[in-house]
Amino acid sequence: MVSVSYWDRLSEEEKAEYKLHASKFVKAVQKSDARDGYEFTLMYPIQSKGGVFFMAKEDSAEPFAGITSVSKKVIETLQADAGQNYGR
Repeated sequence: MVSVSYWDRLSEEEKAEYKLHASKFVKAVQKSDARDGYEFTLMYPIQSKGGVFFMAKEDSAEPFAGITSVSKKVIETLQADAGQNYGR
């Protein structure tokens, strides 16, 4: 689970969306080409296109694991989860 500081800033709707993506996201992070959570956050920065947020490699506009959200906080929380809990 992500740290309380990230979790507490999400609305109930954003928490539900986070939970919807979390297990798929964790599995995809573990299968990614990053060696650890910190490297993952560097390799897959948060991007925005048309009001939708996602993580993607800088040379790609393809959302990581197909996950997108209109809430930047949801994507930031998923990214923080990867940085804090990689390899669980």
